[in-house]
Amino acid sequence: MEKLFPEIASIEDVMRLTRGGAIAGILFCGLILLDGLLGTSSLARSGLQLAATGIETFLILFLAWRVWSGRSFVSAILLMALLVLSTMTGIHDGAFGLAWMAAYFGLGLMMLNAVRASLRHDIYSEDTSDAQAA
Repeated sequence: MEKLFPEIASIEDVMRLTRGGAIAGILFCGLILLDGLLGTSSLARSGLQLAATGIETFLILFLAWRVWSGRSFVSAILLMALLVLSTMTGIHDGAFGLAWMAAYFGLGLMMLNAVRASLRHDIYSEDTSDAQAA
């Protein structure tokens, strides 16, 4: 279990895990772009579908940037919620569906660790500032 959910004992651990969650958000954005631009629903994409994909990718990138800072607990939860919604609608049957499921599981695990780490950011940043003041 230590490999899946590493212990958070310092501000360095917090920043490492939140940056991992931000990287997962960037990868998630790439998956959304692939699905939106190369999706199998129709060959001729409508402007509305492309605009929705653009807005969604912008939102995911913005949330990933907020998670990168390590302080944004709400952004980490919103990013995780978007991943869960995308997982619920994006998994298909067959071997290709298993590959998507593995990708979403790995990204979800990284984002869950980012949520855990962002909860601890204020605790360890106060400890660091107290040690520097002394």
